[in-house]
Amino acid sequence: MGRPSAVTSRADRLLARLMEAYEQGALPEVDAAASQLGTAHPELRSWSAYIRAGIMALRGAPEAGLRLLADAVERGGWWSPQLLADPALETIWPLDRQDIRAKSERRWRAAQERAEVSWEIIRPAAPPSAVVVSLHGNGPAPSDLFASLWAELGSCAACLVRSPQLAARGVHEWRDHDRAVADVRTVARAARAEFGPEVPLVMAGLGAGGRIAIEATLTGAVAADGAVAFAPNLRPLGTVAAIEPRICIFPGGTPASVASCESFAGWARTRGIDCFLRYEDGMGHAFPARFGAAMEGVLTSVLR
Repeated sequence: MGRPSAVTSRADRLLARLMEAYEQGALPEVDAAASQLGTAHPELRSWSAYIRAGIMALRGAPEAGLRLLADAVERGGWWSPQLLADPALETIWPLDRQDIRAKSERRWRAAQERAEVSWEIIRPAAPPSAVVVSLHGNGPAPSDLFASLWAELGSCAACLVRSPQLAARGVHEWRDHDRAVADVRTVARAARAEFGPEVPLVMAGLGAGGRIAIEATLTGAVAADGAVAFAPNLRPLGTVAAIEPRICIFPGGTPASVASCESFAGWARTRGIDCFLRYEDGMGHAFPARFGAAMEGVLTSVLR
């Protein structure tokens, strides 16, 4: 048997497979995807252990789930209190004689107190035609994934944002919306300062990051020239301050998520916003499988 392709081992594709299996109640497939994710991306082992522990508990083996969490803590892992309140872990905690939950919370609080928004800049070989501020979603998103994907476009610079809101060791999220918008604004200002106001700026994001990218653009929180969202779950905005930026949405994920994208696009058009949908086969809750090919022409269309 050959090695898995780069696409099937990509963190976002593995996560999409995991989420689809969970929606279908296919717990063994969820466990397999979480295990592969932790193996392929060592920085996500704590998150993988959390998923696998929950699956073991749901399948009637809370002792095995507890051992997974204990091993992760022994290796320096931790999770937010919100993750450890997951009902799937409920049968594990009465067995916890090592104070795993308390140790995890102490580590999470210490890490959260010193966390700040950060970003990595990917530069093309030539002066960039645009700069993309790229936001991860609410889930595991190793930085090498974003770097390799946006590098496929060649002509664009990218600012790969890492939220200071921590879900687990190596996993960041956007749970606090107001803080997320403030942090994204900080990065956008830094990108403008780095590349100059004459270089177009596009907000982009996956899942929750895509929703924030669109909201920040249309509310005027960020003076962006356009936005691209991948598999977001969207709802109409209470306030729209900028209708000039063009919005591209790649629907994906659950049927409800896809429907929310279609509904949002209709709502946006009635308000004079140029919003278009781009469908990709097998999208799931992930970036397009053939990212470079899918994005060919999209940024040009957004910035026309």
